[in-house]
Amino acid sequence: MDSRVKTVSGVLDLASALRVSHRQLVVVLFSTSWCEFCQMIRLYLGEFAERYQDVHFCEVDINAAREVVQRCRIAWFPTFQFYRNGSKVFQFKGPNRCLLEEMIQKLRGGKCGPCPD
Repeated sequence: MDSRVKTVSGVLDLASALRVSHRQLVVVLFSTSWCEFCQMIRLYLGEFAERYQDVHFCEVDINAAREVVQRCRIAWFPTFQFYRNGSKVFQFKGPNRCLLEEMIQKLRGGKCGPCPD
């Protein structure tokens, strides 16, 4: 995983990420190492972390941070949650790279363009 993507391993890490959301968009990926779809979308998360350096990216391993998973009410993975000003503003399930980038652009205030194939 890209070093720009922070690992959330517990509730304190989550609280720290949510504090950042008062200054910038926070994108949290809930995934696990044995999920093929999770591994596929993780590649794009690192790419987007490089491209959108004004966005804070985090990843939660659902096996290592069960309390965070319960607190965020994650029932399916991969799941993405987007936070602004300490509150969740959007969530989606699945490895949809195009929707991920579209929502990053929209929620950070940038213009949405067509998703490249």
